[in-house]
Amino acid sequence: KTFFVEAAHSLPGREPRLARVHGHSYRIDLVLHGDVDETAGWLVDFGQIKQVFRPYYDLLDHNCLNDVPGLDDTSLVGVRTWLRNELKPLLPWLKDVHVTLSGDGEFAPEQRDADLMFGLPPRWAFSFESAHYLPQTPPGHKCRRLHGHTWRAEVGGDDMEALLEALADLYETLDHRNLNDVDGLENATSENLCKWMWDFLSRRVEGLNVIIVQETCTARCIYHGE
Repeated sequence: KTFFVEAAHSLPGREPRLARVHGHSYRIDLVLHGDVDETAGWLVDFGQIKQVFRPYYDLLDHNCLNDVPGLDDTSLVGVRTWLRNELKPLLPWLKDVHVTLSGDGEFAPEQRDADLMFGLPPRWAFSFESAHYLPQTPPGHKCRRLHGHTWRAEVGGDDMEALLEALADLYETLDHRNLNDVDGLENATSENLCKWMWDFLSRRVEGLNVIIVQETCTARCIYHGE
């Protein structure tokens, strides 16, 4: 059973890039093993797995992992070990827990062809890993809490080679940071981030035509400069 979690964390004592508050999109796979029940026809109801995992999902998702009680090590190994120890007594069939990150973990742009369905020109696609929170959301809204994403961005322009150099500067400005600490991104919604990126890049290159910011696998914003 697979779950997706959007969370922030920092790794104190590690290199400065990792010690800063930043964020990731996590994939958590619970691997179960055992004999199939002959009457039910399954090992365990997937709904039961979801029910057992729900309290842990609520602790991790749209939160800062460093604030989770008992989770002293917020590295991938630490999260995996903590989950495995917590869930094993509740899921006797649990064989293993895998925790992985989406994204590239570095500036690794790939060129995308034009997308006729959405009317998008050729563009560079890359990911960056940052934290944020949305201070204008209502009290109790999960996005008001510090959390993080593996953000995916796509940027198109007339001069793709010149754009690539500017995107490297953009990546260094946004990656492994809390976006709310970046001047102009105090309310770091996807829409505001698109506009901010447009202003940042247009001071360095001409001919921008699209910026896409995707904060989760199901939500993205497309901006054409107006």
